[in-house]
Amino acid sequence: MNLTATDLLAIAIFTITMMSLVGTMIGLPPTVPAAIAISLLTLWGIDLGIWQGKLGAYFQVWLRARSPKYRERVTYHEAGHFLAAHLLGFQVTSYAIAGVVVKSLGEVLADDNFQGMEGGVEMVIPSENQEQSISSLIKQSVHWLDRFCTVAMAGIAAEQVMCEGETEGGMDDLQKLRKAIAHLPNPMTQERWALLNAKNLLSDRRAILVELAAKMQTGASVSDCCQAIDQAIEQATELKA
Repeated sequence: MNLTATDLLAIAIFTITMMSLVGTMIGLPPTVPAAIAISLLTLWGIDLGIWQGKLGAYFQVWLRARSPKYRERVTYHEAGHFLAAHLLGFQVTSYAIAGVVVKSLGEVLADDNFQGMEGGVEMVIPSENQEQSISSLIKQSVHWLDRFCTVAMAGIAAEQVMCEGETEGGMDDLQKLRKAIAHLPNPMTQERWALLNAKNLLSDRRAILVELAAKMQTGASVSDCCQAIDQAIEQATELKA
């Protein structure tokens, strides 16, 4: 049972409980909450059995995406990963913004690859190292390990730099990072260094991060995003000259 299907079941149970309590107070016939309960549980079963939880995933995404602050936060999070990866020599191949769904419900239900709330930035080592996976390369090269750690923490760093309040995303990032650096003698030191380095990297390029986040939220292609970064860096260099 995936997370969103469980959430849908929890909503159903909560609704049943509240309807029973409120119905007793206002004289609502007991058949009403019973009918609602049966409908919600049936819908949950259909979603889980036929659509693999996609309906619940779409509902959760749609509901959370109603908040402009949420959309802003998740976009900055992924833009932080994208910008850090591009600046540090990784080749970004794709990205997705968690919680921002541009497809209709019908398209989602028909899409076997729908990822729900998931998002992220996919990247590879460029040129001659493409045949070697990132995970194996970072264990062999301190150069790429440091860069990978900075990119991994850049989502959390972007939220801290650009958004108010506690960081909401990043648990998956931390898990991947900690798995990658588990072989080091002092992995927590590496983790703290990576977060500090990512914050410094993004703080110095705040305007570029804002522009990149805006393009990503419109669904711009990877090449367009990379071009926007390069142009912004070139313009900044010319202004300093």
